[in-house]
Amino acid sequence: MGAVTGVPVVVRLRRPEEMVTVDPAGLLDDDGDDTRTVPAVEEILSEVLSRRRVGRRDRLVLEMPASAAGPDVAATTARLDRALRRWAQRRLEGVEREAHVLYRQGLASLRPGLPLFVIGLLLSTDFLAPDVPEFFQNLLGNGVFLVIAWVGLWYPLDLLFFARLPLRRERRALDTLRTMPVEIRVLARSG
Repeated sequence: MGAVTGVPVVVRLRRPEEMVTVDPAGLLDDDGDDTRTVPAVEEILSEVLSRRRVGRRDRLVLEMPASAAGPDVAATTARLDRALRRWAQRRLEGVEREAHVLYRQGLASLRPGLPLFVIGLLLSTDFLAPDVPEFFQNLLGNGVFLVIAWVGLWYPLDLLFFARLPLRRERRALDTLRTMPVEIRVLARSG
């Protein structure tokens, strides 16, 4: 096999199951210092999201004791690889649903937002007429009603363009996780 390149995402597991589930009750044990409170997949996703860019050759390295890796490390690697792919696929489906809901909410919020925008602009324009005292022009024409107009569009525009940006980033990270190579690094006995 050729030399492995790329930047590794390294995660330490005590047991293969910690990839997708945790038992925080282990914190109560005397040896609970390295008990996970978050599944490893969540830690991996956070690491990938925190990187500016994940290279095509980056890989996931799971460190675990020999007793946890089992006699057939390749089989354990394949099992955890499948689990990661399944988890990323399910999470991706959830992200897609959430993005779709935000888009629909954005479109639906245009229904009350557009009339509010138009009414605010019309009232603002009315108070900017030359026969209106300057105080009311500034307070109502350039102030209150103009703010009301923009409030009518702010929420729909936020949902349609900005609220979904973190979901797009998460979608890219999950796509990366679905193709990232997985390897197990068996740890020497810890003392």
